[in-house]
Amino acid sequence: MTTYLKEDFVYDDDLLLEDSLDSAGDSSPIVASQAGKVLDVATVRDLGDGVAEGYMVVDIDAIEIGTDENYEIKLQGSQAGTFGTDFIDLAMVELGHADTLVGDQDVGAAGDRFVVPFRNVQNGEVWRYVRAYLNILNGTAETITTTIWLAIHRKK
Repeated sequence: MTTYLKEDFVYDDDLLLEDSLDSAGDSSPIVASQAGKVLDVATVRDLGDGVAEGYMVVDIDAIEIGTDENYEIKLQGSQAGTFGTDFIDLAMVELGHADTLVGDQDVGAAGDRFVVPFRNVQNGEVWRYVRAYLNILNGTAETITTTIWLAIHRKK
């Protein structure tokens, strides 16, 4: 486990959800919707049976936003580590071209960091297992390379 301070957030390898690397450690851009992977292996993290709050930190290494690209990056929670059909969205950030988003601004560029608060409790129910999910909604040349990780603190 590697733990260090990174821009006011404690980074922990055990909370990494997506690294956009293949099994050899080479860059592997994402071009279609998928669950988060670390070294090309689908990754689910167990936050335990208590309340966890914190931030989903999304670092963008590369992204194509051209004229019609649209991406949703979600933190999903589940009651089971398999993420069968029992899961919900706990937090989300939307990136892409202005024409695909609410507002009139492109969102997302190489080097950007998005910090999205989350809580693993919805309607009194703890969603113990979490994963990142990258939903590619639209685009003619969609591609994103990103690192997604959690910075959490426990509620007593």
